[in-house]
Formats: sequence, C-alpha cells, structure tokens
Amino acid sequence: MIFDTVTILICAVLAVLALLSSFSDIFFKKVSENEDNKSADEDCPRISVIIVADNNANELKNNLQAFLSQKYAADYEIIVVVDRDEDGTGDVLKTFGNHSNFYATFVPDSSRYMSRRKLAITLGVKAAKYEWILLTDATCHPVSENWISIMAKNCGMGVKMILGYSNYSEKAGIFKIFSRFHREYTFLYEAASYGAPYGMAGNNLMFRKSMFMDGNGFQGNLKYLRGEYEFLVNKYSGCGVIQIEANPQSYVVEESPTKKEWRSKNVFYCETRRHLSGKLRHRFFFNLDMFSLNSCLFASFATAVYSAMSQRWLLIPVSCITLFLPAIIRTFSARHAMRQFNVVVPLWTVIPLELCLIWQNLKYSIIYRRADKYDFISHKS
Repeated sequence: MIFDTVTILICAVLAVLALLSSFSDIFFKKVSENEDNKSADEDCPRISVIIVADNNANELKNNLQAFLSQKYAADYEIIVVVDRDEDGTGDVLKTFGNHSNFYATFVPDSSRYMSRRKLAITLGVKAAKYEWILLTDATCHPVSENWISIMAKNCGMGVKMILGYSNYSEKAGIFKIFSRFHREYTFLYEAASYGAPYGMAGNNLMFRKSMFMDGNGFQGNLKYLRGEYEFLVNKYSGCGVIQIEANPQSYVVEESPTKKEWRSKNVFYCETRRHLSGKLRHRFFFNLDMFSLNSCLFASFATAVYSAMSQRWLLIPVSCITLFLPAIIRTFSARHAMRQFNVVVPLWTVIPLELCLIWQNLKYSIIYRRADKYDFISHKS
C-alpha cells in the first residue's frame, strides 16, 4: 500500500470538494419566515386579486371559481385582465358576471412597443380599489380557500411585498417540478437571508399598490416581453420589508407547461436575468453549488480509477466516502426543504436531478445565444 505525499494531497483535495459540495448546496440553507411582521387575525386589509389571462379560456373555466370562493373576513375583489382573447376567454368571463366582487378588463389591441403582460398588470393595478395587490396568473389556482387569508397575515407595518410559493401540478413530471422548486427555493432563501430578493420563479406575489404607482410600475423594463414577476420583485426589493409566506395553505399550483411553454420560459429567463440587479451574487452561489457537486463526483470517480491503476489502495475507501457522503447530505437537505414546501420527488432522484440542472441551463443558454435578440423585446426596429 502506497502512502506518500501524492496520496495525502489527493485525500485533502477530495475532502475539500466533499465539504464544499455538502455545504454550498442551496437546500442546506434554511428558508425562514419573519414572524415579527405578521398581523393579528383580526387585522384583515381589503385585497385586490389580479389575474393575468392570455388565451386562457379553459384555465379560467377550471380555476376562477377557486379564487371567487375564498374565505376571507374582509372585502376582496377579483380582477381578470385579458392580454389576448382568441379562444373565447371573454365568453367564459361572462359566466362569472353574477359575482359582485368580480371584474374583467382587456388590454387594447392597439397597445404596442411594450410588454403586453406588464401592461396587463399595470392596468389591473390601476383598476384596483384596494391598497394590497395579490398577483397571479390564469393558469394557476390556490390550493386552499384560505389562500388570501394566509397571505394577508403578512401585511404588517412597513411591509411592502410578500413572496408566496408556487409550483407546477403533478402532471408536469418530477424534473420540471424539481427545477422550478430549486429556482424558487433559491429566490426565497435570498429574500429571507438578505432582505432583498433577486427575483421570483412563481406566480404568487403580494405588494402595495402605492409602492407600484410611486415607482412608476414597470418603467425601465417595459420593452422586455417577459419576466414580469422577476422585474417587479427585483425593482422594488429595496422599498421596504419583504415577507416570505411558506404556509402550505398559501400555495398556488400552476398548470403543467407544454414543451413549447417550458422552452420559452427558460430561454426568456436567460434574457431577463441580464437586466436584474444583484445577478453577480445570485449567479455566484448557483454556479458554486453546481461546480462543487459536479467536481466532487468527477474527482471521486477519477480517484477510484487512478488508485486502481497506481495501486494506491488507500484512495479507494477515501473516494467512496467523498462520493457517497456528500450525496447523502445533499439528499437529506433536499428532503427537509421539500417537506417544508410539500414537494413530492423520490429521494433517489435528487442527485441525478441536480446534475441535470446545469446541463439544462447550458442547453437553454446556447439556444438563447443563437436566438435573435429582437425576439425578446417589443421594439423590433
């Protein structure tokens, strides 16, 4: 058995990579709520729920009743803003016209040279009667009739924005669910830890109308077609206290995206993140996480092969430990995080799914770099 300086050096490198892989994992970090800014049960502000629709007749037919049947002690209104109606969305909305707290409006067809989805949100906010805005999409539905109540408990003194959790339905498959959860968990952790969230991956956001209007809404990024939630959170993250709501009754479920929608979401995000503040810190921690995981696994496999070829048999158990121990730690960290947000993904798939994340990002980065940059903005000339 060979035990020399080379063996010691390799063992040291493996140990460092194993520790780095274990502790740089985003799931190793805890997302915690700030209970200090929670309001008492009797403090129920009036809420304006804004739902953005874009040829979502079927989704509104299935989901709108869940919004209208919320149990809430104070007044709330539902405002559906329709970006495009080419599938009978307007006809579906007429069937809900008997609800006194329901309103619908349409983005004018003549609106050009700006993101129509951001314009839809702006029209909804301007039409809202109440100070607190709860924003989501027509492709989503709340998991509970207490959704508004739970989110509204965060409307304490000084609070300007509340980030809720959302993910895809089970029909999306475990990779899409896990990928969405990984990104959403990262954003929520940054918001909870630094008080200044980088962005938002979901469709469950609450904020003050006065903050939006005083900041001129989406001014500065209206020409970018998508990224409405990311830009909104990123722009106003420094305007006051940011709350995180992780109660399971506050969750929103989004319909499974089609293959085309999934591709579009990821490619458009490559454009959006270029214009967000704080991207260097955000990308550093994600890249460190992915680099440490892949480097640790590669180094462990390479060491096992090298030890067999050079007869440094001491490296065999060391490579096995540094291969499996970080994987076990990361798996149990992910289990704790997934339990917190009721995400159901088989534990044995956690490491393979994490390994796929970096290749997914690389794939869509290449697609983005090869795309016409005018595809991402409303100004075509």
